Amino acid sequence: MNLERPIEAVGLTGAESKVYLALTKLGSSMIGPILRESGLHSSVAYNCLQRLMGEGLVSYYVKGKKRYFSASDPSNLIRILKDKEDVLLEAMPLLEKMRDTAKNKQEIFIFEGPNAAKTIFNDILNTLDEGGEQLVIGVSESDSGMGDFIRKWDAKRVKRGIRKRVIITEKDRGWLGYYKKQPLTKVKAIQELFNMHFTINVYGDKAALVIWGRYPTYILIARKEVAENFRNYFNFLWGLTERS
Repeated sequence: MNLERPIEAVGLTGAESKVYLALTKLGSSMIGPILRESGLHSSVAYNCLQRLMGEGLVSYYVKGKKRYFSASDPSNLIRILKDKEDVLLEAMPLLEKMRDTAKNKQEIFIFEGPNAAKTIFNDILNTLDEGGEQLVIGVSESDSGMGDFIRKWDAKRVKRGIRKRVIITEKDRGWLGYYKKQPLTKVKAIQELFNMHFTINVYGDKAALVIWGRYPTYILIARKEVAENFRNYFNFLWGLTERS
C-alpha cells in the first residue's frame, strides 16, 4: 500500500510525507539515514523536519553533539485531521449563510476531474434523510472505472437508510444482479432504444447528470422544477417496465 497518499491527506507535502515515513520506519535516526531512506536532498529534508516538528509529528534529542530525530505516534495524524475538521465545522454556518443569501444564487454546477464523483455523491448523502429516495436512470459504463466507487458508496447509502430505485438498459444487466442483492434498492431493466452514454440521478430538489467519456463530466442542477420533471420522467419509465 502506498502510505504517502493518506499521510498527505492531512495537509503534508509529498516530501514531508517521505520524511515522516522514513522516520517511522527507521525509528530514532540522524539525518544521514533519513536522507537515504527518503531520497531527498539535505536542505529539503531539513525544511521538512522543521515543518513536521511544528506540527508535533517529529521530535529530536541531542546525544553527544549529534541530533537524533523521531516520528511521533501516528495517531497524531488523526489529531491534525480532526483539528482541521473542527476549524471547517466552525466556519460552516457562516459559509452556508453567505451562500444562501447570495443575490445571484447559482443553480447549475459543472464538475470535472477525479474528485467530481465524490462531490456529487457526498451531496446526495447530505441532501437526503433516512427514508429519502435516490432515482437513477442508467448506470456507469463498464470502462469508466466507477464501479468500485459506486459499490462502496452504496454501502454508505444503505447504512443511512436511503432508498434507491434504478432503471438500467438491457445491455447493463451485469448491474442487475448487483442491485437485486442491495437492501433498500429496486431495479428494472428496459430495452435499449438508443445508446445511453449518460446517467441521471434525482434526489431531493436536485438532479445530477453524468456524461460518460474518458473524463466524465458531472452537471448538478439545483432547481426544484427540473428535479420534478426528471422524477416524473423516471416514474413514467418505471411504470412501463416489468419488474425484473
